[in-house]
Amino acid sequence: MSEKIYFGVDVCKESLAFCGAGVAGQVANNAPGVRRLLARLPKGAHLIIEASGGYERELVRVAQQSAVQLSVVNPRQVRDFARGVGRLAKTDPIDAEMLARFGAEVNPPPDAVPTAAEVVLQELVSARQQLVEERTVLLQQKAQHLNSIVRRLDCARLKLLQRQIAQLELAIGSILEEQSALKQKVERLQQVKGVGLITAVTCVALCPELGSLSRGQTAALVGVAPYNDDSGARKGWRHIAGGRPKLRRALYMAAISAIRSNPVLRRFYQQLRQRNKPPKIALVAVIRKLAILLNQLLRNPSFLPAS
Repeated sequence: MSEKIYFGVDVCKESLAFCGAGVAGQVANNAPGVRRLLARLPKGAHLIIEASGGYERELVRVAQQSAVQLSVVNPRQVRDFARGVGRLAKTDPIDAEMLARFGAEVNPPPDAVPTAAEVVLQELVSARQQLVEERTVLLQQKAQHLNSIVRRLDCARLKLLQRQIAQLELAIGSILEEQSALKQKVERLQQVKGVGLITAVTCVALCPELGSLSRGQTAALVGVAPYNDDSGARKGWRHIAGGRPKLRRALYMAAISAIRSNPVLRRFYQQLRQRNKPPKIALVAVIRKLAILLNQLLRNPSFLPAS
């Protein structure tokens, strides 16, 4: 078995800076550039890439198709690591070097390779979320507009957004009909009262790891794991951080529904409130419990959710 060699790749809109195993350079961030980069990798290379708002997608796609292991990591973690080792300067080559060192020290697990259907579903779900957010903002602005022309334009934009959301939902439904494995996961998650079709699809699309995680990993991935803030005799407030915000937003809405319609989660929420837990803290606890429950449902086919 070949030794794993970590390569850091700093992703920009126009370029990819890379560093590892004594090799460093820069290529264009496009399909030919990605191919040139992969051609320079030694056997056993493991790419460490920062999440860069989508600019890393071509690299991730081609690398996974070429059976090259990679990990897409949180930029904040890498920046904190760089500060921790005293590298305060920030350039593309330095960032690539820090990514390689981060990989060697932290040893992040390689990302799972999604199927073609999972990639399409994730893009459809993300696009739908963006349109829903736009619709929400427009509805809030529309209430403040008095000019008849502006209000008429608002109505036209709302109708367009609604049509586009409906088109995406039809496309999502078509993917589920074609992919029985994804459809079964979605239907399994909907067995929990409060979890509707859109929430279930969002969980399957944005969290393909669901069903293979521990309780702590599930909470951390969603971003609802409570972190201690203690020092000596001081006991600070525990707080949540990190995770996947789009996934957390979907589970937030599901938790709101669950504390009304799900007897188990409603009772859990009420018990926390009776113990004088603030509403927001109690709701975060419900999100955490809900996420762990969904993971358990996919992890154990014989598990039945309490009703």
